Amino acid sequence: MTHLTPDEVIDAVDGLSSPEHTAHLAECPECRRQVDDVSSVLAEAKQTSVPEPSPFFWNQLSTQVRAAVAADASGNGWRSWLRWQVLLPLGGVAAMIVALMIVLPKREAIVIAPEEPIALEAAIAPDASGDALELLFGEFDLDTAADAGVLEPGVADRAVLELTAEEQAELTRLLQAELTRSKS
Repeated sequence: MTHLTPDEVIDAVDGLSSPEHTAHLAECPECRRQVDDVSSVLAEAKQTSVPEPSPFFWNQLSTQVRAAVAADASGNGWRSWLRWQVLLPLGGVAAMIVALMIVLPKREAIVIAPEEPIALEAAIAPDASGDALELLFGEFDLDTAADAGVLEPGVADRAVLELTAEEQAELTRLLQAELTRSKS
């Protein structure tokens, strides 16, 4: 069996140890020495007298507690934010944000001008996917989206300019199909 834990030693001093621990104490001189040491310390502590505080102590303690509670209650205003325990972490966070803003590169919009203007080709007969825009976006009103701040002015123009030649041709085909469908 392993040696007694500090809690088990205290139980042995108080006479509350289990039969297993009592048997261990009979065989183990180290644990028995620990129990004897704790017993002697407790015996000395019981012999030491603690003086009773002065009657004025309780009145002073009560006054000091009331003053501390009042000072703590009044310190909940904006002045409590001016302590170094609050300002130091906030300053650290602010310094990290500024450092990140300086270090991280800014994303700039890249505008790619087409090599030649794109002309709409002749109308292409609509096919079975004439409702392609509705399938993608459902009922989508651009004016409502712009009023809601979802779209910025010129975003669609920039997006079209960034399309590849194949994507531009497909967009032209879809727009022509949609215009033909709406005329009929």
